[in-house]
Amino acid sequence: MIVELACTVMGNEWDVLAKARNDLADLLEGLTEEQLAAPSLCDEWSVADVAGHVVSLYELSLPKWVIGGLKNTSDIDGFISTVAKESSAQGVPTLIQSLRANAGKKIPFYSEGSMVHDTAVHTLDVTIPLGLSHTLDTEVLTVALDHIVSLLPKALKGKTKPRLEATDIEWSWGAGPVVRGPGVALLLGLTNRDTDELEGEGLKLLGR
Repeated sequence: MIVELACTVMGNEWDVLAKARNDLADLLEGLTEEQLAAPSLCDEWSVADVAGHVVSLYELSLPKWVIGGLKNTSDIDGFISTVAKESSAQGVPTLIQSLRANAGKKIPFYSEGSMVHDTAVHTLDVTIPLGLSHTLDTEVLTVALDHIVSLLPKALKGKTKPRLEATDIEWSWGAGPVVRGPGVALLLGLTNRDTDELEGEGLKLLGR
């Protein structure tokens, strides 16, 4: 993978993030108990755990994130996973309520784009293994793609950069060997998720 991968106040809502979180809440509300317990694309996380992770990003206070990170420097992923599972233990109905009540809530030190990106990718982590349609709202997808490619110049420093072209929405980035495919496939490919919907001579630049 090239790129690795928070009290709403009127007037301060991040509209696209609110859309992404509300869409995820709608998705979760339509799932059965069996689907919620099914594995997601994230290692060792169920679908419910993915929802717990998204909620934990804004429910756990910044000091607790910082302290937890410092205490778990040798296993940050393990710490994040533990927090996600603790959050999912609230129960999915509670998580759905939280997503809707805090749809536009900001997270200190994170941009809207980074949070839209995170929510969009984790939505796909739910829909794909369940065999559900993995479309995303066009504006949500566009903001997610814009954010991830903003990280590419640093990630590809000194290397040839591709030109990315979405075939189903009006979005493109870069100049170089082309990688083209549906916008969702581009997002998957840029976040180390498997997809067979991308093509072009620039694929090798994405490590694919």
